[in-house]
Amino acid sequence: MRAAQGRWAGLGRTADVLARIAIAMFGGYAAMAACTMLLARVLPGEALDRTLWSTILSFGIYAALVVWTFAARSALRAGLVTLAVGVVAGLGAAWAA
Repeated sequence: MRAAQGRWAGLGRTADVLARIAIAMFGGYAAMAACTMLLARVLPGEALDRTLWSTILSFGIYAALVVWTFAARSALRAGLVTLAVGVVAGLGAAWAA
């Protein structure tokens, strides 16, 4: 019994890291897309300039979300914050349309 506990002892940590990777990749991408839409609608200037600047700024937002995902206290908190950023940005983009 003791050997089996030792074998599965690291499974919780592995699952936490895999969850954070999935949150950073997929959740961060979705939140970045929503932020891009919001910024493209609210930034001043011509449509082409707004699109280019919103894309450039969104890469910084994506990088910050990825770093924060691994710095968060838990994977659940990282997922909830990433979801909240995406939902707020998406609602803001829909409101600004």
